[in-house]
Amino acid sequence: MTKLTTTALAGTLMLATSLPGEAETWNFTVIAGHPPLTRGVSAISDHFVPEVTRRAAALGHEINWTEAYAGAVAPPTGVLEAVESGVAEFGYVPQLFEGDKLPLEQITYVTPFGTSNLADVMKVIDKLHAEIPAMDQAWADNGQKVLAPVGVDTYHFVTTFPIEKVADLDGHKIGTAGLALNWLKGVDATPVAGALPDFYNSISTGLYDGIITFESVIAPYKFYEVAPYITKINFGGQYASALTVNLDTWNSLPEDLQQVIVEVADEYRDIAAESYKDGGVASIAKAVENGATVSELSDDQRTAYAQKLPSIAREWADQLDAQGKPGTEVLETYLRLSKEAGIEHARDWAAE
Repeated sequence: MTKLTTTALAGTLMLATSLPGEAETWNFTVIAGHPPLTRGVSAISDHFVPEVTRRAAALGHEINWTEAYAGAVAPPTGVLEAVESGVAEFGYVPQLFEGDKLPLEQITYVTPFGTSNLADVMKVIDKLHAEIPAMDQAWADNGQKVLAPVGVDTYHFVTTFPIEKVADLDGHKIGTAGLALNWLKGVDATPVAGALPDFYNSISTGLYDGIITFESVIAPYKFYEVAPYITKINFGGQYASALTVNLDTWNSLPEDLQQVIVEVADEYRDIAAESYKDGGVASIAKAVENGATVSELSDDQRTAYAQKLPSIAREWADQLDAQGKPGTEVLETYLRLSKEAGIEHARDWAAE
């Protein structure tokens, strides 16, 4: 059997033709629109790639990787399509930008104010995929398979102005990404859609007065230079991305190599979650060292903020139900699995 892989960077790469049981050589490209400053991307380079290579070699498979991050092949909003088309075999897909093609994957972004324990959230997402086949099917419809869900640590406000109470947001332009824009529906602020690599310039030029983003990126992206006020509200850890593999590529791989990739992907999921957690702590500390001011809204203020939001989860579920998709099933299953995992939300998102 002859296997052929095409990449944008390496051109046409021929895979070795072999009889079953013989050593094989595989040429893979893995891409990300985000740079390795993003913890989920660095964990691909630091763990997934070398560990798959090492374990595959023990089985007689040689793997040559091309790693192309920071938008070298596709921007964050283009990775899904790049993996689907076969431009890359593996990709770090920020599915929070893919609400139209992957609506069910947005579940945590319509149920904010959960836990900051990202590892627990990712385990719930794995179980959710196991219980709701339509979620994996949506990825298959886009020519790929999820190897590992990837979350990001808890979100807070990073602004050019201090926030002592929720009303302080009134009249300000706040940037964020994906369905996190819904988190501003309960306040008199103007939500502006954006992406992580653009936030710094958008604040420095006055397009935003601040952003809602996760802790671990504040220092690496130096957001504290243009927005020195960090207000902790704990929107919760979020399921934001996924490490995926092109489905045709996956189906062409021998079972032993598939098993290696699955095992390492499970490890990668947990390593990435822990890295985000540690990175969040270090990021806040570095921001403070460089002059940032950190404050924290009380639990009462957090709960009050959550209650001020419209029923974004129920609205999301109802809209998907009307399209023939299992929105309510995903919502109710996610909340049940969260409760079983000991995760509490600041409000009942299943309520009308």
